[in-house]
Amino acid sequence: MKKVLFLFLLNLSCFCLMMAQDEVRQIDSLVSRSFDNAEFNGSILIAKGGKVLFSKGYGYCHAEQKIPNDEHTIFNIASITKTFTAAIILKLQQQGKLSVSDALNKYYPGYPNGEKITIHQLLTQTAGIPDYLQDKKFQSIDQSKPQTLEQMIAFFKDKPLDFEPGSAFRYSNSGYTLLGYIIEKLTGMFYGAALETIIFKPLHMDHTSYGPPQSNDLRKATGYMMYYKNFQRASFAVHPSVSYATGAIYSTVNDLYIWHKALQGKKFLSESSLSAAYKRDKGRYGYGWFVDSLYGKLRVSHDGNIPGYKSNINRFPQDDICVIALSNANNNSVGAIVRNAVNVLYHQPLDKPFAELPVIQMPMSDKAAYTGIYKWRKEDSDQVTVFLKDSSLFMTIGSNAAIEIQPVFKDVFKSGKARFEFHRNNEGSIKEIWLFNKGELAQVTKIE
Repeated sequence: MKKVLFLFLLNLSCFCLMMAQDEVRQIDSLVSRSFDNAEFNGSILIAKGGKVLFSKGYGYCHAEQKIPNDEHTIFNIASITKTFTAAIILKLQQQGKLSVSDALNKYYPGYPNGEKITIHQLLTQTAGIPDYLQDKKFQSIDQSKPQTLEQMIAFFKDKPLDFEPGSAFRYSNSGYTLLGYIIEKLTGMFYGAALETIIFKPLHMDHTSYGPPQSNDLRKATGYMMYYKNFQRASFAVHPSVSYATGAIYSTVNDLYIWHKALQGKKFLSESSLSAAYKRDKGRYGYGWFVDSLYGKLRVSHDGNIPGYKSNINRFPQDDICVIALSNANNNSVGAIVRNAVNVLYHQPLDKPFAELPVIQMPMSDKAAYTGIYKWRKEDSDQVTVFLKDSSLFMTIGSNAAIEIQPVFKDVFKSGKARFEFHRNNEGSIKEIWLFNKGELAQVTKIE
């Protein structure tokens, strides 16, 4: 009997190994094809059940010297930084130094509307604070030059709220800048030092840093725009004091897997803190993570986009699955690669690229509901206009030429690789558009 059981377990182990090897081959083929098509240049890591199945680099870390990317290459992870910022806030709550229900003015006296804005709302992107990325003064500065924290906060501090705190969701880097301010105030440390002391050193994330590592470290990838394998250096590198607590961390796929394991094993945050982090509020956002479900499983994820770099991490805590892709080519389709790697792991069909999704038929009366004028803020001069022409929907953004937008689902349209999601209010009327293009998200509200 023992011999039969042993043989059964041996055969099962061999079968599982063959399945894992097949998954690795599929994913490697998938990513290699993306590299061949100039759609990916970077590093990827796939882990399942506590084991790394796959960790590999594609393309070049430094194209001029033909130095290849590998699992040790260091990238700017951009907005994945927010997962670390939120985690420190939760750590401080565990230590009794704050509560996420605290009002902002407890830590930032005199901040406009600070008595109405809570830390919870800053974490979940429901505070209504305008995103400084949309501010014209911010857009006019040299982002490669250092800014003080006070200068960064000044880009949004005195602007009117986009909505009443807690009433809606709108992704805003400004809220995470304020969370960095709170971390500095409560720890008595600069934000970068707090990261190093509280997270990086204890977890032995030895190749992760606030801001880029030393300039002579050849493991740090140069940021590019890639045009069919023609590499053009990004026009500038964002100074860490600008991206700050929203996007200044540099890391590797291996170190981000250490971060996944620390969260998965509840070594850094308690189970109750993680449960709170993985619970979304008004939108698809929890505490530093986008939260949804895929194939009946909880998924927590984040992407990042900053000049020269793109990033994406998808985690499935129930199955201990983690997929990480980091790129040093700003116009790569990193999210699509991660999604298809997840499809392989869950034995699902591969997704078609969004641009290849078929256009659906839509009655004229339905199309008319999307027309109107949309703005980032009411006082802005730039606007997005959606209008009908010859039974088709068109969109103009600012002074740019009109583009045709085509329906692929109800309330979801495409134009080339760009995606446009129309969101409705409780009465079913269109209230705003979420515009996704080259990894960036912009939200505009309907004003007429």
